[in-house]
Amino acid sequence: REIGCIVRSLGCFPNEAEVQELLAKIEVEEPGGFVHLEEFLPVMTKVLLERRFRPIPEDVILHAFEALDENKCGYITKQDLVKHLTEE
Repeated sequence: REIGCIVRSLGCFPNEAEVQELLAKIEVEEPGGFVHLEEFLPVMTKVLLERRFRPIPEDVILHAFEALDENKCGYITKQDLVKHLTEE
């Protein structure tokens, strides 16, 4: 269940569909959704060596935050961020 968090902690940022692809390659058969390390390591090693799931470039993230900064004050409030993430 936490495979996405584990992969992201390794500096890879897959979307949920890509996480599901990884799970399909690992063949999770354990009840409870556990993954065996010996099945995970070869798949994750290949992902890391191929440099898949790279983070979004900083300038793209900056542009997104600038678009949310409606008052052009150089920051957005927590309330505005919550509103954008939950309502829009």
